[in-house]
Amino acid sequence: MPLIILIVVLVLHLVFGILNRGALTTTQDINFGFGLYTGPLGLNLLITSALIALLAYLLYSFSALRRDAGTAKLLRDLDSVRQSLDTQEASRFAQLQASLDKRFSGLDAQLTQGRAAASSVGLSKDGGNAAQLSQELTALSAYLRRKLGD
Repeated sequence: MPLIILIVVLVLHLVFGILNRGALTTTQDINFGFGLYTGPLGLNLLITSALIALLAYLLYSFSALRRDAGTAKLLRDLDSVRQSLDTQEASRFAQLQASLDKRFSGLDAQLTQGRAAASSVGLSKDGGNAAQLSQELTALSAYLRRKLGD
């Protein structure tokens, strides 16, 4: 957008210069305070204003470039933070998986002990419930492994 504005301003300068060529090229004495110059005052002012417009465009472009560089740096910082958080989350999931594996193995051992005790005492009535509980624990363990990524 600023480039379009610069082009429009320079085209307007050119049109103004062509339309007022006679007035712009008339020579006059110009006092700069430290010296006297004889030349076309209008043409000098027109060229000076075009150079100021060009300088303003360059300053805007420089500030936009700095802003974009700051945004890129912020995005790089955010990406590094995201990667760090992903690593920490993976570590927590690994700890959770290990904890669940330990707990399931403890429950499985208790279930096996319970079956052994029940069979030694002769309680076969609970055997069906224990087998069903074992199957459900195995299914739950398999589900968690799939979800957490074994």
